[in-house]
Amino acid sequence: MMTIVIAFHQSGYRDLKTYYIHFIYLYLTNKFPELVSYTRMLKLMQGVLK
Repeated sequence: MMTIVIAFHQSGYRDLKTYYIHFIYLYLTNKFPELVSYTRMLKLMQGVLK
């Protein structure tokens, strides 16, 4: 998750949802085989950032 967030900040996308759905889901599913939905990722991120 942190890798995705760091890559997002370096990507130039304006919002995480667009980045996650239009880039991660389309091009990097082979790099992240256990990729969860965007909604689930947000819930998991709440636990990571505490």
